[in-house]
Amino acid sequence: MKAHIDTITDLMLGAAYADKRLEGRETDKIRALLGKLAGSDTLPANVEARFRSFQPASFDVEQAGKQLSGLGNDRRRVLEMVAAVTESDDELDLAEDRYLRKVAEAMGLQDKQFRDLVVDFQEIDELEGILGETLGV
Repeated sequence: MKAHIDTITDLMLGAAYADKRLEGRETDKIRALLGKLAGSDTLPANVEARFRSFQPASFDVEQAGKQLSGLGNDRRRVLEMVAAVTESDDELDLAEDRYLRKVAEAMGLQDKQFRDLVVDFQEIDELEGILGETLGV
């Protein structure tokens, strides 16, 4: 996976920007995950440069995901890293969830391979129904 650190960096930065705002916790999480991937506390210069040059509006998540489609079982590990970024801001955000789904699908993962990492919309519908009944709405 180290050979794909640039693409993985972009996917994680895309996740951080999926809700249109980059927060410090997200950046810290990305740096920590990339440090583990790189095997160093200091990120390589090319990765640091990506932080500065990343343009969320022009980033093609599908293309980046397709570049990693040949990683086999490591695709799930990449997706878990992206999910960790989306979870680092401690709030449920449907834009981030949609982004995570796009990444998974672009990498060629089947729904059953990532279902546990995304929001179950059936559960949301059920919770809304219960809440509506409770509030009499």
